[in-house]
Amino acid sequence: MTYCVTPGCFTPENPDSAKFCRSCGAKLLLQERYRPIQVIGSGGFGRAFLAEDISSNNNCVIKQLYMENYRPEIFHKAKELFHQEAQRLDELGKHPQIPSLLAHFEQNQQLYLIQEWISGQTLDLELKEKGSYNETQSWEFMEDMLLILQYIHAHRVIHRDIKPSNIIRRDDGKLVLIDFGIAKLLTDTALSFLVRICGQLISFG
Repeated sequence: MTYCVTPGCFTPENPDSAKFCRSCGAKLLLQERYRPIQVIGSGGFGRAFLAEDISSNNNCVIKQLYMENYRPEIFHKAKELFHQEAQRLDELGKHPQIPSLLAHFEQNQQLYLIQEWISGQTLDLELKEKGSYNETQSWEFMEDMLLILQYIHAHRVIHRDIKPSNIIRRDDGKLVLIDFGIAKLLTDTALSFLVRICGQLISFG
């Protein structure tokens, strides 16, 4: 299946070979290479999709940030901040236990991140299947996670949403921290920017 990422598309499921959405007519491939397959997460300001990079036949993750309802000056500022934060994610992704950032771009008034797909199981599913950790496993978990947190804090980044569903035990047994919440960060910043703009307009009115 190829999934249409156009917000508001009523029937986003399409055949694998489709180039354009049968429902809304939108082009399905992003940047002519990333093929969305299915939704794997969503929030108030964005969605995440499992996808295929057809240039390499590797799976990846598409993260889409909703921007269609913003005024032009807000969109421009949010886009600028998006690219700044993407550069920080690119630097963080050099750590072996943080997903690599493969690309970031704008397409059809939407902002996108493309990240490495991590094959493994989230800790919330692991805990449901195997039960709580014993003391030794708990210490191993803390030691592994603290090294990751030490790295991201050294880069002046705060994750802000550490929970079992955002930690994957990779197939090699290593923990990987995912989902750095760029949509929430950009939304908060953009809204603060809007308040400042409105305040200036009122003061000059």
